[in-house]
Amino acid sequence: MCSYKLFFRFSIVVVVLGIQSCRERNFDQSKITMRPKIYMEGSSPIPLFDEYDINGIQIGTVQNIFSNDEKDRVFAIWLSLDRRSSFYVQKETSSNLGRRLQLVANGQVLGIHPIERTISNGVLPFILSTRMNEQEARFLYEQLGQSIVYLQAELQKENR
Repeated sequence: MCSYKLFFRFSIVVVVLGIQSCRERNFDQSKITMRPKIYMEGSSPIPLFDEYDINGIQIGTVQNIFSNDEKDRVFAIWLSLDRRSSFYVQKETSSNLGRRLQLVANGQVLGIHPIERTISNGVLPFILSTRMNEQEARFLYEQLGQSIVYLQAELQKENR
């Protein structure tokens, strides 16, 4: 549990330093390895949210209730949306209870979010859809985190 807290603190420092370094110099297009998008399962192929709506990411685990093994963990990613998208996710989740959101990048479904209640805080948790070990989950988290930092830098550059 202690290493889990330490990992989150370290992750926050890395993301903050990455954001600051992007602001100090031009962004590097090659650092954007993933362009995450969020879709409503079974709806049109137009994303509800795209890579520019996401401004933060966290990783964690969800208890696997089917296993007594402490190492048998299910990983999840929490995506923070910008202010405008936070209002929109509240509207979409309140009117689509029982459906699922899909997190997609590079043409693959990375995670799902079953809509059980309205999300009003702008944070979308996604359970990773494939069984990943800790190393694979952290690699995915790092790639998404790096991409989000540079996508935000790209967005800031375009808005200047």
